[in-house]
Amino acid sequence: MEYTELDDYSLPGGRLTTWEPQTAPQAWRDDPRRLSYIHAEHVRRAQSAGSEWYSQWIGTAFWIPGRLDREAMERTILAWYGRHEAFRTTVQEEATHPEDDVTRITVAPEAVTVAGRVVDTALSAEQARAYTAEYFNTTISPLRWPHCVLVTIEPDDGTDAFAVVFAADHTVMDAYTQVFAIRELSALYESEVSGEPHDLVDYGSYADFSDAERELGNQIDAGNIAVAKWRDFFDSTRTTTQPAPMPGFPDFTPLGDAPRMITSTRASAPGYQTTLSQWLLDAGQTARFNGICKAAGGSMTTGIYTALSMATAKLTGSGELRFISPIHTRTSREWMEAVGWFVGIIPVTLRPAAARTFADALAPIGLSYGQYKDVGAAPYAPIAELIGGDATPPGFVVSYIDLRTAQGAQEWEPRGARVLRSATLDADEVYLWINRIPGGTNISARYPAERAEAVEVFISAFLEVLHRVVVDGNARYEMEIPALSIESW
Repeated sequence: MEYTELDDYSLPGGRLTTWEPQTAPQAWRDDPRRLSYIHAEHVRRAQSAGSEWYSQWIGTAFWIPGRLDREAMERTILAWYGRHEAFRTTVQEEATHPEDDVTRITVAPEAVTVAGRVVDTALSAEQARAYTAEYFNTTISPLRWPHCVLVTIEPDDGTDAFAVVFAADHTVMDAYTQVFAIRELSALYESEVSGEPHDLVDYGSYADFSDAERELGNQIDAGNIAVAKWRDFFDSTRTTTQPAPMPGFPDFTPLGDAPRMITSTRASAPGYQTTLSQWLLDAGQTARFNGICKAAGGSMTTGIYTALSMATAKLTGSGELRFISPIHTRTSREWMEAVGWFVGIIPVTLRPAAARTFADALAPIGLSYGQYKDVGAAPYAPIAELIGGDATPPGFVVSYIDLRTAQGAQEWEPRGARVLRSATLDADEVYLWINRIPGGTNISARYPAERAEAVEVFISAFLEVLHRVVVDGNARYEMEIPALSIESW
């Protein structure tokens, strides 16, 4: 399954309906549970943006077989909201906690209704996409409930299936929630249509997790091991091409003949980041790459990281690479498939040491990237306060996830499933999401328009390493040092 913007997903034309949860103002109740650190920071950004807040959501698109049963869909959304308290909580801008600028309020499941509104019965595909994007862009906000809305499109070409697309604010959803929702919504809908019980398991509340995280954060002091490791990362791992404490994308000037096997799928809109989605390896190539890594004592993860190190070496003259990696914080079974923003960050440093081949670098790369793995249970915001730094820092972010064992993964391709993100305002940050799924390995990226050539050359060099390993079983580090530009960007 790919991770792209909505513009890159093929929506049908036809009958478009918006599905929006509602509740009476008097149904809300004050909730003493504190927001998670990232939720609180997200709210502060929205408050600062004010009326400028626009196009900041994540979501998912997929198909459900059969004709749309409108009453069953309404009951499905009510059941989904009822199963997850995160959907039924929001903020009011009157603080009761000294740590936050807002107060949490929550509504009971029985107080929620759903309004289905037919927008048009005969939209073209382009009209359906444009309407859906603008609806999501202007509806979703951390300051305005509901924080998740849905659209269905019933094709006008006789297709015996309908498309479901939902968008949510990040405060109630992460990448795992985006993925889990495909199976959950499908199972809930099928149960409502058939009358048969679903086999879904109940999970805990993100509001409980958030309050517990804040309690954990209050216990972090200067002597905490996570504080020491973050400080070590900032103080001892800077490189000439990533000189700032929080690592940015490697600073290099692409040579005229630098390979560029990958280019953005479309030009970014003015003021927005460029986006890219590309398959790196098919299922067979992925299996071979994984087998080569294991035979050399590594894993798919160390192989991906080693290939990133080799791409860096070719373009900068050094195989050392630093980035931030998001990790999930679903550390207990009660959070496993709960809806919410269960995300922390860890620092990563890749060092190939004296290795000059892919196979020889797997071990030192594995040791170096594992150096800071145990800081992930500690929320970063209180650590940043202790050592100095932005609680939500921009920079260079790389995520590698193996999603093959996720519930319902085999249904993603038949259902045309795609996880989505909105267009992102331009910023000095580069994000790479590398995903292994049953169909192979793909990459999704967003990056500043002015750095597009460098980022696309970097991803091309990374892809070149992967293919060389698949074909030859190994690859050598190349140290073709280009002219460097060490200026901060």
